[in-house]
Amino acid sequence: MNTSFYNGVSGVKTYQSGIDVWGNNIANVNTVGYKANLPEFGSIFSQTLVDGNNSPTEDQTGLGSRLASTAISMNQGTLQQSDNALDLAIQGDGWFGVSGINNQQFYTRSGNFSTNAEGYIVDGSGNFLLGTSADNIGLMPDPEDPTKTIPVLTKSVEYVNLTTPQGQGKLQLPTRMYYPPEASTKAEFKANLPVDYGTGQIFNLRAGLIAPDGSKHTLTIAFTKSAEQPELGTSWKYRAYIDEEGTPSSEVLGTLEFDERGALKTLPATFSIDNHGGPVMVTLGTTPYDGLVSIAGADIASSSVADGFPEGYLDGYRIDQEANIIASFDNGRLSSIGKIAVFHFQNDQGLEKAGGNIFRTSSNSGGPHFFTDNEGNTVLGAQVINNALENSNVSLATALTELIVMQKAFDANAKSITTADQMIQKAINMKK
Repeated sequence: MNTSFYNGVSGVKTYQSGIDVWGNNIANVNTVGYKANLPEFGSIFSQTLVDGNNSPTEDQTGLGSRLASTAISMNQGTLQQSDNALDLAIQGDGWFGVSGINNQQFYTRSGNFSTNAEGYIVDGSGNFLLGTSADNIGLMPDPEDPTKTIPVLTKSVEYVNLTTPQGQGKLQLPTRMYYPPEASTKAEFKANLPVDYGTGQIFNLRAGLIAPDGSKHTLTIAFTKSAEQPELGTSWKYRAYIDEEGTPSSEVLGTLEFDERGALKTLPATFSIDNHGGPVMVTLGTTPYDGLVSIAGADIASSSVADGFPEGYLDGYRIDQEANIIASFDNGRLSSIGKIAVFHFQNDQGLEKAGGNIFRTSSNSGGPHFFTDNEGNTVLGAQVINNALENSNVSLATALTELIVMQKAFDANAKSITTADQMIQKAINMKK
C-alpha cells in the first residue's frame, strides 16, 4: 500500500509536468521559429523481483516516476511568405546567432528581423543579428550637402566568406548609401559597314561613356567611304570624337580597309581616345568577322559595349540563399556588404533555453562551429530564405492528443492515491 502512495504521488507530479510541457507547446503553436519540447520520463527507483526457481529472467516493479528531461524537436517548420525583406527562415540544419545585453551570444530559429534606429539588424527583443561584414563601407561628404557625410561603397564585393564563429559581429544596413562612378576604360563596336554607301555618306556608331568625374558623355565614330577604293574590298575613313563639342585631344582620325570577303585587313583594329581626362581603349575588331565587317547584302545589326557606371544611390537590400546581404543601387550595380552567420552544434539537444525563443550553449551542446569545404571556405550547410518565416513545428493534433493522454494519466494516478488511502483506512479499522 505504501508503494501505491509513492507511485501515485510521483505520477501526479510527473504528469502535471507533462501537462505543463504540452500546454506550453500548444500556447506557442503560432510562435515563429518555435521548436516543440518533448517530455521524457524515467523511474525514480525500481525493485527487482527474483524468481525462487532461479529463472533466467527477472522482473522489476517501479517505485515512482519523474520527468527526466525535455528534448527539443528539431523537425523543420513550414515556411510562410512575408513582405519584409529581413524576414528570414533557415531551410535545413542550423541556428541564427544573436547578441544580447553584455554581448551575450544566443541562438534562435526565429527569423523575424528588422532594423533599429541605427540601422543594425535586430530581432523582436532588440538582440543584434550576428554575421561577417564585408568592410566595404566608408564615409564621404554628401554630394547633395557637403556639410554632412554619407556612407559610401568603397569596393564592390560579390560574396563574403564567414570568419570564425567567435569573430561574428553586428550587421548594420545604412538607410542611404552612395555608389561612386566608375570611369569607362574600354569600348567595343560591332557592325556591318554598308558596301552600297556612296562617297561622302556617313555611317555613325555611338556608345555612352562615363568620365572620371562621373559625368556622362557620348563617343561617336563617323565612317565615310574613301574617295579612292581598292580593286578588291572597301576602304573607310573614320572620325571618332567625344560629344559634338569635342576638343582635338578627344578626336581620333583613321582608315580601315576590308578585303574582298568583308573582313578587316589589319588586326587588331584599336585606338585610344581621351574621355575628359580618362583614356578609353576602343576596339573595332580583334579577329576576322568579330568586330566591324563590310559585306554586301549581309544584315548585321550594329552594337556597342562600354564599361563604366554612373554614380548611384542605395535602392534596397535583398538576401540570397547563401545569406549574403546584397545592396542594390539605382545605377544597376550590386554589391554584398555582409553575410549572415548560420551556426551549428555537435548536439543541438544540449542547448539550454534562455527564455522566449532563444537558446544558449551548454557543456552538452558544445561550442558553435561552421561547416567548411575542401578548400577551407565556410559553407552554410543550409539555405537562408528571405521574405519568409519558419512557423512553429508544433503539430496541434499531436499536442492535443498528448495533452489528453497526460490528463488521463494524471487522473489515474490521483485516483490511485485515493484508493490507497481508503485501503489503509480499512486496514486501520480492521485492527480496532
